[in-house]
Amino acid sequence: MPQPSFFSNFASLKITAWPSGGRKRLVIQHLFFLIGFLIWMPFQSWSQNDKGVHHVKIRTLRFSGNKITKGLIILRELTIQEGDSLPVEFVESVLDFNKRRILNLQLFSKVEYCINYWDDDFIDIEYYLTEILYWLPSPIFQLADRNFNVWWVEENRRLDRTNIGLDLVRINFRGRNEKIGTTIQLGYNKYFDLEYVIPYIDKKLRHGLDFSVSYATGREINFLTDSNKLRFYSSEKYPYEILKAKIGTTYRKGYASIHELHLSYNRYVISDELHTLNPDFLANQQRKMKYLELYYKYLYNNTDTRVYPTSGLELKLSAVKRGLLFDRDVNQFFVYTEGAYYKKLIRNISSSLVFRGRFSFNHRQPYILDRALGFRNEYVRGYEYFVIDGSHYAVLRGNLRYKIFDQVISQRLLPIMRFIPFRVYAKIFDDIGYVYKVETGNSFLNNRLLNGYGVGLDIIISYYAKFRLEYSLNHLGQKGLFLHGTKE
Repeated sequence: MPQPSFFSNFASLKITAWPSGGRKRLVIQHLFFLIGFLIWMPFQSWSQNDKGVHHVKIRTLRFSGNKITKGLIILRELTIQEGDSLPVEFVESVLDFNKRRILNLQLFSKVEYCINYWDDDFIDIEYYLTEILYWLPSPIFQLADRNFNVWWVEENRRLDRTNIGLDLVRINFRGRNEKIGTTIQLGYNKYFDLEYVIPYIDKKLRHGLDFSVSYATGREINFLTDSNKLRFYSSEKYPYEILKAKIGTTYRKGYASIHELHLSYNRYVISDELHTLNPDFLANQQRKMKYLELYYKYLYNNTDTRVYPTSGLELKLSAVKRGLLFDRDVNQFFVYTEGAYYKKLIRNISSSLVFRGRFSFNHRQPYILDRALGFRNEYVRGYEYFVIDGSHYAVLRGNLRYKIFDQVISQRLLPIMRFIPFRVYAKIFDDIGYVYKVETGNSFLNNRLLNGYGVGLDIIISYYAKFRLEYSLNHLGQKGLFLHGTKE
């Protein structure tokens, strides 16, 4: 019997287990809400005719307070330079726009500007910068589970299911926005990595390089998905090892767009016991699997602030090929896309619409490479307790947010972090999602529409921490309070 296709199910909404009666009307209402949300947030553009408008020329453009950061790294982000002419009525707006661009480097806790001199023909500009702490040693106290709620509810807050260690990162290395870091994680699962990111290696500040290597092992790993729940295998003999090494190059000509190309080597080894529990855990029912991966990514971001945008557009397009040249273990090619549109509506109110999706060209993959929703930031809110495997998936998130608090807090305990931006938003949200899988097994969440909605609070502390506290409901009638530490 032929299997239903992803497009026939998702596009035409001929969906397995489509709800009936009042539940059906509710889901349709949520669909119309999200569609209306998209129509309600149109792109706007404006133009100005500056014929006959008086201009002033930028005579000097200076920076103070950047004791470590090179001036060329800051100038790389700006739309102005010495010698440029600006319409008089737009001077303040242009300077404020470039202030936000400097903040988006995420190297400064505070940025202010001053016009030191202004006459009919010339203007002198100075930006005052407060650098953040560039050494970021942070202790690791990490949960071994997928998210906080799984650990709190399903694992009964077991402290032995935690990882401890040290994450030592030096950002803005050499004052050129480079990043070098290492992670040493012990405890329930062990993880070690080393990373070096060089955004610019040429005089025009366009080409970059990055390198990383990581090793992971642990006493427990999920070996199977049963009724949309993970089943785990534990052993003191460390039943798995994962080694990864990556080299990449980046290209950034303008401000908003970045191209990335990475080549990585991946090696997996599992124990005999784990292989017995799930022979399809790795490719070809083997205990060892290795492959090369080629990864291309295009990034576009013109949002007002990178930490928590309230206006602008963000895009991410990726194409990934696993298994190159003589690799026989893995053959997988998929395309991943992520788009987010943010819109300021009226004072203190903004909205966002976020889409994530993946399409894979090879349905049959080893268990370890067949994950869809339930990991990292890929989930429909309200379904945090579930895992949904599959080759294709799509998630659409709508948010309406109200700014409650937005201040820069001054403190003297740590002079290098004297100014700490702090923001709080209240919100309502509505998500829909879909995961397609050829052989669903006992999964009751594949090949059907998923819907979750609720209210929440977003808390943003400088560049270091983001928390989302959300009360969600799903189509199963389940509800709960969820804590997340990632963006929407």
